[in-house]
Amino acid sequence: MTSKVLISLLAAAGIAASCGASQIGISAIGGGLVLNSGPLSTMAFGNAPNQWLGSSLAAVHASINASGVNTNGRITFVAADTSAGLSFMALIDQELVAGVNAGGNIHMDTVADGLNQAFIKDTSGNIVIGANGPNARIASGNFGWNSNGGGDGFAWANLASGNTTTFRFNMIANLVLGLNASSPFQFVTWDGVKWSEVVVPASLLGFSSTDDFGFSATVLIPSPGALAVAGIPILGFGVRRRRMA
Repeated sequence: MTSKVLISLLAAAGIAASCGASQIGISAIGGGLVLNSGPLSTMAFGNAPNQWLGSSLAAVHASINASGVNTNGRITFVAADTSAGLSFMALIDQELVAGVNAGGNIHMDTVADGLNQAFIKDTSGNIVIGANGPNARIASGNFGWNSNGGGDGFAWANLASGNTTTFRFNMIANLVLGLNASSPFQFVTWDGVKWSEVVVPASLLGFSSTDDFGFSATVLIPSPGALAVAGIPILGFGVRRRRMA
């Protein structure tokens, strides 16, 4: 570990301790980054699994936007404490108003533990979600949404320590992306008071040469010291910009 990375880790740990959250370790993309979950239980989900109402999705965006984080034109990844337990969300563009498709299209493949719940707001209705069971659970298909004020979303919920999920997004040939082409992805974390965007080089927040973007996420167990400060679950993310096997 270089001294520069070590200093970054120690600084992050100090910030985490001061805001009453679990420790946050941020390193180069190859080493991953860690997000704190934030409080969204009054906004998500409050309805049956596989159903994420547009009003709930809009409220989640409003909470993040209130902290000064722009979610319009981007896919925002956020860990949250919800009515369905710890959740990891992929917010696809900013949900403001409902409407027909208008130029937003992206393909998603994601895998989680078979006992994790899935919540989705899918305007086009093309995402297929596997049934709950003892093995892995898969969700796959194309999102198509109203990119002029609307959005979609997907979330794994009821996450437990040690659960691992993977996500992969692909551009769809001959269809308009409808997102910020230069930097379509972002990660957001909770600092105990507000949401903030995790600083990641813009070059690592875009599609690869094969038009895909993928990463894995694992629910971590906070250290005893961090747990004593605040037992907030955290998700660790190892991000990669190559096609997943």
